[in-house]
Amino acid sequence: MAVKELENFLLYELEDTGEKKLLENTTPKTLQSFLHSKQVLIIVRKDLKRIFIWKGSAAPVKKRFISSQVAISLREVLTENCRIISVDQGDEAQEFLDAFGLESMPATEVLEDMHYVRNVEKEGRAFSDPIAIIPKMKVKPKVVKKSPILYITKDDGKKIIQLLTTIDQNIKRIIDKLENS
Repeated sequence: MAVKELENFLLYELEDTGEKKLLENTTPKTLQSFLHSKQVLIIVRKDLKRIFIWKGSAAPVKKRFISSQVAISLREVLTENCRIISVDQGDEAQEFLDAFGLESMPATEVLEDMHYVRNVEKEGRAFSDPIAIIPKMKVKPKVVKKSPILYITKDDGKKIIQLLTTIDQNIKRIIDKLENS
């Protein structure tokens, strides 16, 4: 497919089949109208050397999954060394918003069986709520082998730090006694 220049960017809609469709006659002003919750778009800014993958909060999982493969193949066609940046609705990177003069779009709807965790939530709940980063599932998976992952709450983290501090102090006392003996 020939790549046609559209003002400052190229806009592709991702079809259910995984094919990309060039949306012609789009401008930065009309871009916002294409961003909706069930859409996956690939937006190229050659001048910034960026390929943005914009994923609506209710976009089908298949489209979300294949979007990165499509972006990689597009980068090869463009023969530019563009950086690929994934952008989720409601959690848009400031770089993306600034590149097109957009405002963040709140994720008003999500797929029924999906739970999206925003970056701010991950940062705020790193220790206190480990379940926040695990997707909700309708069926429990069969556990073949237990994972060695350790979930630590914020209170447990404080206790561990306190314990390590006490151990460190005891080791220092032992070293002092040995040196003074």
